Amino acid sequence: MRVLHQAADINVEPQKEIFDQWGRFVARADLWLVGTRRIHEYDGDLHRDRQTHRSDLGRDRRLVEIDWQRMGFTSYQLLYEGASIIASADRPLGRAWDPRRLARWEALLNDSLFRPAGRARAQRHWERAL
Repeated sequence: MRVLHQAADINVEPQKEIFDQWGRFVARADLWLVGTRRIHEYDGDLHRDRQTHRSDLGRDRRLVEIDWQRMGFTSYQLLYEGASIIASADRPLGRAWDPRRLARWEALLNDSLFRPAGRARAQRHWERAL
């Protein structure tokens, strides 16, 4: 998630601690969109476990009560719907859509093992190494 935000020139602070007006700890956010009251977080399968899900819902309510927005994203969205994540940051930052920011993320994915082109390149490299 952090790499996508960096590729899209979205200023984030990882592991942001959020407190209420009385100084009580509310949450530690994966990524805070600096200058906003919005956080972006990666929600893996662990977050669908019954107890974790119950805890997450309580945390989400506490964030809403102090006017913070939490946006959760899955691995599918990260790998195949990067535009939706970038757009979700653009709105509160007051930025217009710029497809070049998505293109930088897509280029990184295409070079990685997450996409066929990257896997093929790695496979050729490994075959030469043998």
